[in-house]
Amino acid sequence: MKLYITIIFIFLLAFNSCNKDEAILDNPEKDTNKIYDIKLIDSKLLSIAEPSGLSWALNQIDFIVVDDRTNKAFVINKEGTVLSEFPYSGDDTEGVTVDIDSNEIWIAEEAKSELIRLDMNGVQQGIYKIGVDRNSAKKGLEGLTYDSNNKVFYILNEAEHGLLIKWQITNGIISEKQLDFAQDYSGIFFDNADQNLWIVSDKSKKLFYCNKDAIVKQSFDLDYQKAEGVVVDIAHQRVYIISDSEHKLYIYKITKL
Repeated sequence: MKLYITIIFIFLLAFNSCNKDEAILDNPEKDTNKIYDIKLIDSKLLSIAEPSGLSWALNQIDFIVVDDRTNKAFVINKEGTVLSEFPYSGDDTEGVTVDIDSNEIWIAEEAKSELIRLDMNGVQQGIYKIGVDRNSAKKGLEGLTYDSNNKVFYILNEAEHGLLIKWQITNGIISEKQLDFAQDYSGIFFDNADQNLWIVSDKSKKLFYCNKDAIVKQSFDLDYQKAEGVVVDIAHQRVYIISDSEHKLYIYKITKL
C-alpha cells in the first residue's frame, strides 16, 4: 500500500512539474525594456537629390531638409512636397535644426566641421567652428538638434570616432562622449517635451531612443538603408525618418506601451 501511494505521489509531482515548465514556456517574461512600439504607416517620395538632415521648420508643422548633393536647404510638407528653398548654399551639408525662440536655422557642414547660423529667411548670420579630432574628413559632423530649454546643441560626429557633442554658443564644446552602440550615427532629434534624444544609424539600420547622455533605452530596426534624419512628434504619435538612398520620407505611428 505504501509503495502504491509513493508511486502516485511521484507521478503527480512529475506531472505538476511538467505543467509548470509548459506554463513558463507559453508565458515568457514580458520585455520590460520596451517603452514604445512603432509601425510604418506611409512613405512619401522626395524630389530632393540626397536628403541628409531633417528638422521641424520654424512653424513646427512642416520640415526643413538639407541636400548633401546641391548643398541647399528646403522646406517640405508632410506629403514630401517642396514648399520653398532658402538662398543659403553650403559645403557638405549634413544636419539641420531650428531655434524657435530666435527664429533661426542652424546647419551642420561635415567637411569643415562648422555650424552655419541663418536667419528665418535663410540668410547667413554666422559661422562656428566645432573643433573635434577625427580620422576622416567624410566622417565628421552629421547630425544636429537643439535643446531650447537649456540652450544646448547636440551634435553627432558620424564615425572614427562616433561622438555626441554638447555645444553652446557662449561656451563652445561643454562635453564629448564617444558612442559605441551603432556602426555610425547619421541623424539626431531632441524632444524638448520628453527631454530625450532619438538617433538614427545609416549602417546599422536602426533608430535609438536615448537619454541626454546617449544611454540607449530602446532600439528599433529599420528595413531600408541610409536613414539620415529623424523628427519625433509624440503628441501626434508620429515619427518621421528620411532616407538618402531611397529619396523618401518614412512615416511611423508611435505608441507608448
